Amino acid sequence: MKFDLAVVKGPHAGLKVSFTKGVATIGRGPENDVVLANDPRISRQHAEIKQRGSDFIVVNLSSKNFVMLNGQSIQSEVLAKGSTLQIGDSEIRFDYDAPLLEPNPPPAPASHVALAPMPPPVPTAQQQNAAMMPHPPQPPPFNPAAAAGPAAPYQQRPMAQPQYGMGANPGAAPRRAPVSHGGGNSRARFYGIIAVVVVAGWFLFSPSKKKEVKDANAIRSSVISMQDVADADKRSQELLTIKKEKYDSVQYRRAHENFVRGFRDFQQGQYARAREAFQVVLNLDPENELAKRYLHLSQIKFDELVKFNMIQGNRYREKRNWRMCQSNYSNVMTMLQNRRDDPTFKEAKQFYEECTLNVEGRF
Repeated sequence: MKFDLAVVKGPHAGLKVSFTKGVATIGRGPENDVVLANDPRISRQHAEIKQRGSDFIVVNLSSKNFVMLNGQSIQSEVLAKGSTLQIGDSEIRFDYDAPLLEPNPPPAPASHVALAPMPPPVPTAQQQNAAMMPHPPQPPPFNPAAAAGPAAPYQQRPMAQPQYGMGANPGAAPRRAPVSHGGGNSRARFYGIIAVVVVAGWFLFSPSKKKEVKDANAIRSSVISMQDVADADKRSQELLTIKKEKYDSVQYRRAHENFVRGFRDFQQGQYARAREAFQVVLNLDPENELAKRYLHLSQIKFDELVKFNMIQGNRYREKRNWRMCQSNYSNVMTMLQNRRDDPTFKEAKQFYEECTLNVEGRF
């Protein structure tokens, strides 16, 4: 794949080289593909870019000088499109042309194969024997209308009259009068309902011997309600008077000014000054919960910033980037305000002097 290298910063700014082969070297020597002879902080053979499959990899060939990819020091790393390499005082932007992917060929049309008709199933021996045996004749379906014959004309039969006395049939069983079983149950149910109603009425309307408990949510008289309103109004006036006296005081105005100043410094990242301002607010108004909260946050942010500068200084010191480590250690010393008894201040001062000596020795 084709890739481009463009120098965007340094003594050779504006230089742009394109490559179609799979490897390119960078350095001060004339044998390199990209020659940066005017940059004294670049080694003779400093870095190499080579293609591995569909990726490009940058390798640091120098044992003394660093190679930084997007701000991070590396030895061997995969390059992305638009990545920035820092080699010495030069910054190089990497770019490449990705190959176009060929579209997938359309699927071949399926061939139509004529399927042979399935052969009929072969009957079993039992089925063959059953087919060869003679079947008896089946009777015609039953027709109830035909069986009953022609319909006879309707004749009303005389109703049998009950026989009583001596003329009755002696062989017939005597008839009994019908017995009603619902009357007794209905009467018992009626009396039971009356008994339940009487008991419930006695419990509801009988005088209770327990003392009445005063309900706090019960509706009160207008006299009591007006008295509560008057008491609430009196308490509100007292609170307004106290608050007005507090807000009109010089102490409250000074606390408010320091709080605004501390909040502004907190938003701008000046955590040391914000911490001092919130401490003044608490000295004037010890019950200010908001000032307590922001004082705690300012202290956390301040400690994190000091730690971050120490870590960055140690990292640049290990990479022998003396100017950057000198700057980070100087920030730590300024933030700690020359507190010589602080261990972090002592460590930052020692490393700052070491980085300063190396900078002066090189130039």
